[in-house]
Amino acid sequence: MKKIVALALALPCGLACGLYGISAYAQQKPAAPPQKTQAPQKATVIGTYADWQALTYKQGNVETCYVASFPKKSEGRQVKLGDANILVTHWPSQKTYGVISVTGGFDYKKDSSVELVVGDEKFTLFTQGPRGWAQDGDDAKIVKALKAGKETIAAGMTASGTRTKDSYSLEGFTKAYEEASKACGVKG
Repeated sequence: MKKIVALALALPCGLACGLYGISAYAQQKPAAPPQKTQAPQKATVIGTYADWQALTYKQGNVETCYVASFPKKSEGRQVKLGDANILVTHWPSQKTYGVISVTGGFDYKKDSSVELVVGDEKFTLFTQGPRGWAQDGDDAKIVKALKAGKETIAAGMTASGTRTKDSYSLEGFTKAYEEASKACGVKG
């Protein structure tokens, strides 16, 4: 539980400062990151649902809603890595919904991918720095699989070549996703 609350406090800058620069979403003109004179604001926890948390974050008039979880099990981890997590994010101001991203807590190897497995379904996420992102058109498919699944596994490779695998429980995902969606006025 402490880790999820820590995620709520740490993610707003990542959401506002880092995630908006992803080239796959560049054509959607994401909101500008906060100016240096603006203090980053903290996320508000909507609720905790088993292993998932629904959160909202507001920077100026731009609201972001997301669900987050930490892995139950990690393999191939190195010392002094950041926290691994998986997010599903809504950016209503950009008309971008259910965006899947994962991090192992490290920069992924350049030009590598993350394999996300949910039940019998496998998805290939492209990487950029410390995050893996769903391919165009896969976000909704992954959300559907996460709602139906019991566990998801994200496997990737660090910049130094170490293979990693993070296993996430999906207990509470559907309720957390519903609550985050409702907070941002998103159907589904």
